[in-house]
Amino acid sequence: MEEKLWKIGELAKATGLTVRTLHHYDEIGLLAPSERTQAGHRLYGETDVRRLYQIRALRDLGLPLQEIPSALAGDPRKTLEDHLLRVRQDVERGRRLQSLLQGILDRVDHASGQDYMEAIQAMTMMEKYYTPEQLDQLDQRRKELGEDAERQYDRDWQELIATAKTHYENAVEPSDARMQDVARRWRELIELFTGGDPELLTSLKTMFQEEGPERASQGQVDSGLMQYVGEAMRQTT
Repeated sequence: MEEKLWKIGELAKATGLTVRTLHHYDEIGLLAPSERTQAGHRLYGETDVRRLYQIRALRDLGLPLQEIPSALAGDPRKTLEDHLLRVRQDVERGRRLQSLLQGILDRVDHASGQDYMEAIQAMTMMEKYYTPEQLDQLDQRRKELGEDAERQYDRDWQELIATAKTHYENAVEPSDARMQDVARRWRELIELFTGGDPELLTSLKTMFQEEGPERASQGQVDSGLMQYVGEAMRQTT
């Protein structure tokens, strides 16, 4: 029986692809037609059709075009293993992005007067300095505390910063008992944030050092106030 030959339009219609796609496959050497007519029109044989369906199957798995030839040339296992690793990485990035977006929405919902851009800047900054595991840890601590406790924690920080600013502006010595009380409370709130985890504390310090106090605190603490509080904390007993 004579082998059936497919014109490019017929093959495109049968496989649900476009003629332009088949032209592209030919141009990059992925699927060349077995024959051509005297006028130069492409003709595809049964072997070509089988290869095309294999290409489609691999494309449906999300495999990049440039990796398909090696997968078809022999054992595709290595190619598929590499692709699986990328898919897993993409899933993890998607999960982190989902968590980041939810964190931004929660932050705006819970923080009075904070706009979305402020929340985006704060959350993306945390993504830069905290590992995914640390962010999960912080998210779990937030959930364990509950919304009411989280709001109270934010209020405690605002009140403490306001008190520290007052002492700073009034030139109260860092060793003064009033400022020592602020320093101890400052340390307590940091401890509550980190849960005593030294790695979380290191990430927090790195963020403040590299971004600067004002940016890291979203404008709540400037460098002068941070140095003042730091000196008071060094003098606490």
